[in-house]
Amino acid sequence: MQTIINLFSAHGTFVQPDALEYILSKENPHEYCKDIVDNLTEYPLLLTMDFLKNMEPSSVKQQEPSKPSVHEKTLQTQMLTKLLSYRPPKSTDDEDDDVDEEDNDLAEENISDFSVLPPISSPSTWHPFSKDYDSDIRIIKDITGNSTCEGTTDDFTKLFANRFDVLRNQLKSQRRELANVIAISRMKKSGLKEIQLIGIVNDIHTTQNGHRLLELEDDTGMVTAIILQNNREVFQTAQTIVSDEIIGVTGQLSKNGDLFLVNNVIFPDISLHNRQHAAEAPLYAAFLSDIHVGSKDFMDKQWYSFLKWINGDLGNTRQKTVAGKIKYLVVPGDIVDGIGIYPNQEKELRIIDLYKQYETLAEYFTHIPEHISIILQPGNHDAVRPAEPQPTFDKEIQKLFSANDVTFVANPSYFSLHGIEILSYHGSSLLDYATNIQHLQYNEPIEIMKVMLQKHHIAPMYGGYTPLAPEHRDYMIIDQIPDIFVTGHVHLATLGEYRGVTLINASSWQGQTSYQKMLNFIPDPAKLPIADLQSGKVTMMDFNKQI
Repeated sequence: MQTIINLFSAHGTFVQPDALEYILSKENPHEYCKDIVDNLTEYPLLLTMDFLKNMEPSSVKQQEPSKPSVHEKTLQTQMLTKLLSYRPPKSTDDEDDDVDEEDNDLAEENISDFSVLPPISSPSTWHPFSKDYDSDIRIIKDITGNSTCEGTTDDFTKLFANRFDVLRNQLKSQRRELANVIAISRMKKSGLKEIQLIGIVNDIHTTQNGHRLLELEDDTGMVTAIILQNNREVFQTAQTIVSDEIIGVTGQLSKNGDLFLVNNVIFPDISLHNRQHAAEAPLYAAFLSDIHVGSKDFMDKQWYSFLKWINGDLGNTRQKTVAGKIKYLVVPGDIVDGIGIYPNQEKELRIIDLYKQYETLAEYFTHIPEHISIILQPGNHDAVRPAEPQPTFDKEIQKLFSANDVTFVANPSYFSLHGIEILSYHGSSLLDYATNIQHLQYNEPIEIMKVMLQKHHIAPMYGGYTPLAPEHRDYMIIDQIPDIFVTGHVHLATLGEYRGVTLINASSWQGQTSYQKMLNFIPDPAKLPIADLQSGKVTMMDFNKQI
């Protein structure tokens, strides 16, 4: 068994327990694994039952027909950390309201070599509205220049202490149900009929009788709490509790005092009366995630159409008006494809030199009008430390972009544009949430982002798919409610809203890779979410169409 696990783990693949059991049920497990490996072109992130049965030789398939369970189908949607994607139903509803279908008869550019872009220039008659305004960018919270951790035990202690203090204060000040919180160590002597506690979740699991059992700890002690399944509303809420998050609970001690009976579970959440800021000027911000320059699947033609459009040289009158109001481009990570991110990636690269990938992107950016400010953020494919929060790019990479007005930020980063507060996060922890909360799916990032806002934390689970650095301050806490919350990573173009917060997942500029084809995952690329900073309205430009 260990030999089989080692065979796949050496290539970065995790074997699901039911998949391992299935392998061991074979008459010759090692020979079976050899047949599977011989037919692999890429190693998957997760080895599941569906994946095994799809990879089996046809003779084996005939003998053992595949009948995937609902559980297996759910696992299939969680197989990728960076490449899983989904194409939503085609609809005209996501088109920019300022963009007409008329005048969409422009010929598609015939582009085959993008080492040098064809000429791009703005028409002499085009005067972009946003050119008359100065940029107004303010960094609110960012790890860049503030990293202090060395990976010691003391660092971890300070990280979780800071998380507990910040979120406990938020719960106490913002939730009336927790106005009279007491320390866990005082429970037995309090004499209270209804006890209010705040703690960090050490562990949570389901008992044999179907109840939810969790260990809750504060800085004075620990208590075992139980949420009974007949308390249906609270039990449903408890399905979204994850390890290492900070929550509030109310309830009573059991008769012998060894168990806390939970009557209610409270997350920090957002006030129903939350209101967005509004910029004084009618300027736009566009969100340009997951460019993946260097990949063979980088979408040359769509990218060229984007550059021509933003220069006022493509589109009808209304489309050009939208382009002229864009003052900011926010880029939430994976700006290049990187090297060594996944097995055999070098076969998928057009540019195999990492530094050259950044040079090429910098050259592409020189075609973005100089009056547009760019906010550039790293992701898991970029040349920064993998542990989050990720400080921004080093000076050598920053120098490449000196021709543009670029502000380099960390991942995540909290900043404002003309007074509109934006939380920008690449999105690696989307997989952790989808894996640990049953009703969430990795191909529905907006629903996951809502849960992040409810918990006021981007990535609470330590030891999951997202590596976390033990900084002395927890930069993954959402301690201020943004006007716009944007992610990337999953290569989708989706919009949403939660209690006054605009939610954006910002598409990609990489077509379907061979790895995605193998897993039958289809991205939704080359779409550009555009936010009106004055009205709060967000629309979408689709560069897959001829405009």
